[in-house]
Amino acid sequence: MEKKISKKTLSKSFHHWYYGHLTCFSQEHMQTFGYLCAMLPIVEELYDDQEKKKEAMSTYTAFFNTEPQIGSLVVGMTAGLEEAKANGQPIDSDAINGVRAGLMGPLAGIGDSMIVGTLIPILLGIGLGLSGGGNPLGAIFYIVVWNFLMWFGMKFAYFKGYELGGK
Repeated sequence: MEKKISKKTLSKSFHHWYYGHLTCFSQEHMQTFGYLCAMLPIVEELYDDQEKKKEAMSTYTAFFNTEPQIGSLVVGMTAGLEEAKANGQPIDSDAINGVRAGLMGPLAGIGDSMIVGTLIPILLGIGLGLSGGGNPLGAIFYIVVWNFLMWFGMKFAYFKGYELGGK
């Protein structure tokens, strides 16, 4: 019987990444713990055997650091790869870590350029323009638009990564 990650579990995994990607952030581990927490619901659903769960979770203890918003693609992709592995595809932990390690650097560069170097300054510029004379509209604009874009952008990247990982 083919195992399929439920939409509920994928959403739970996404929420763990969205809210916890910088949890326990340190120089040694960077985003490893947020990544590990995001993969926990996936592994819990896919494997019944405790040893297989332990083996799968050890895959996600390797160093992980990327730009969090675009990096959602990597988290979703590894969820798709884990599902394929659980269904007997010739994918092992090394292959998953290879994809993860190979994508986290380039996606960090793209995300830092697009989001940190371009999108945030544009949104802040608009917000500052709206804040003339002490008007709080600029701050409200920035907070609402930033959260809206990040929520939907990260969710899109995560689920697009999941689709790609399964293929």
